[in-house]
Amino acid sequence: MLDIGMPEFLLIAAIALVVIGPDKLPAVAKTLGRMFGELKKVTNEFKQTMESELKLNETNDIDEKEIIDKAEKINKQENYEIASKHDEDKNEIRDDSGCESENCLEKEPAKGTTKDERG
Repeated sequence: MLDIGMPEFLLIAAIALVVIGPDKLPAVAKTLGRMFGELKKVTNEFKQTMESELKLNETNDIDEKEIIDKAEKINKQENYEIASKHDEDKNEIRDDSGCESENCLEKEPAKGTTKDERG
């Protein structure tokens, strides 16, 4: 963490003993230990929260991409089905009229018209 070796630690302890005094040193050490423990706990919770949020965002991005891809596929399938149904309807009209070419779907002359008007 701080990469303090034994000589540095002994020097810090000696200075703390002189500055704080032998009476208060155990209480201060206990308080500092609790503070560092709490700081470590909060740091770990923060890390876990950030990691879980990152994983959640990654899965949301993947889910959005998958949803968009699936929606596009469904849209293409629906368009194809509509187009093929439209073609089938045209073929049925041709089959029902007994005509095999596209041009024979011309209107028949209306009843009640004279022979000259029919053409």
